[in-house]
Amino acid sequence: MAFQPDVGDVHVDALLTNLSIGYKNQKYIADQVFPIVMVDKQSDIIPKYTKAYWFLDAARERAPGTQAAISGYAVDVTSTYFCVNFAIGKEIPDEVRANADLPYDMDRDGTEWVTDRIMMKRETKFAADFMTTSLWGTDVVGTTNFTKWDDYGASAPIKDIRTGIRTVRQATGFRPNCLIMGEIVWNRLVDHPDFLDRVKHTQLGVISRDLVKSVLELEKLFVAEALYTTSDEGSSTYTYSDIIDDDALLLYVADRPSLLVPSAGYTFVWRPLTGGGVQFIRRIRDDKRRKDIIEGHSYFDQVATATDAGYFMSDCCD
Repeated sequence: MAFQPDVGDVHVDALLTNLSIGYKNQKYIADQVFPIVMVDKQSDIIPKYTKAYWFLDAARERAPGTQAAISGYAVDVTSTYFCVNFAIGKEIPDEVRANADLPYDMDRDGTEWVTDRIMMKRETKFAADFMTTSLWGTDVVGTTNFTKWDDYGASAPIKDIRTGIRTVRQATGFRPNCLIMGEIVWNRLVDHPDFLDRVKHTQLGVISRDLVKSVLELEKLFVAEALYTTSDEGSSTYTYSDIIDDDALLLYVADRPSLLVPSAGYTFVWRPLTGGGVQFIRRIRDDKRRKDIIEGHSYFDQVATATDAGYFMSDCCD
């Protein structure tokens, strides 16, 4: 019998160079909700006018030769921001860089990783600080204050959301223009008869985000899909959760930093230390240990500047 080489004799497995498998969130929403304000100082006062004075019906009839009625307004200088430095680093020893095969690129991969960690921090802080009760002008809870939206026979999400819109308008004079919800809430709404009835005679007959914005007369709709894990690094198992889950938040937010306009919140970013961006990357050389450290940094503070411009709906569905 003649001996022939086997497939294992003529090939040595190597890393593919034209693909790799990696995981990260496809999108974050926090930076799109609150307008970003570039500031020159790490902390300062946010000027605010006292609301009640701007809704006074104070003008009076004036008789010829008499003085006009005198009134005025007050200001509030108690609201402040402080841009905290959030940072993370990834070490790259010289030996690891020199020995890495394609498609691994230690500098590229490290930069991607620290960048994503800083973006996730702004997302998790937004969820923890603002997708919560006891902050906004009104809190309502599924089952307690409205029927949860996965009860398709009894719930009325369009009515519930319009109640929130009216509540914010009556508190601020501004109609909410932004709705934020977790993906599970969105999944319940797209199958809800309230919305399906609106599209049953259209060509596509499906619920789109543009349709929901149109029905509710909103400018912005954000569906949060980002995940995170609180498991310790190096754990044998990891548990993953939605950063924003079964809650929804109605807001009026300014399109841009503006004078004499309420906005539910702003994200303040310390410009001199970020180079004009929301975050930055730097490389530190450690010659003694023969390694580079790639660091991601952001100096920011997300502040609720007008809590009466928010309406929080928790536990919208199961």
